Amino acid sequence: MHKTLKKQYMIIILPVLGLFLAFGLARSLDILKPGLFVIPSVLHGALFVLSAITAIAGPLFLRTLFAHSMREQKHVPAKEFLSFQRKILWISQITPYFAFTAVLCDFPRFYAGAIVLMALYAVYYYFPSQKRINFDRKIFRVK
Repeated sequence: MHKTLKKQYMIIILPVLGLFLAFGLARSLDILKPGLFVIPSVLHGALFVLSAITAIAGPLFLRTLFAHSMREQKHVPAKEFLSFQRKILWISQITPYFAFTAVLCDFPRFYAGAIVLMALYAVYYYFPSQKRINFDRKIFRVK
């Protein structure tokens, strides 16, 4: 289970890391100039809220929903637990893509900084380490 989740995590996160590296290289070589991509200021706040939802509220809601649906069972099947963990990974790892958008489009510092911080939180906190998976397995009484 741990290897499956780690593989999925890498599949989701490696493209955005590549985008950040390519963007940094393009900026350092002056291929991309600041202000090249401009979006309406209304979308700054919307992307900020979406980042908060995908990094914090969405995974927390899924976790609560899963716990509520499994409350009457003595043991949670491993297949359902794996599905739950995969959903959390997919939702939380959208946030780094929002961070890339904020950096690419030169958002104001407040929004860009907050979105990047939420992305770092999502990347760090939802990394499927053996310790975290075992802890969650114990909490949910996974077979």
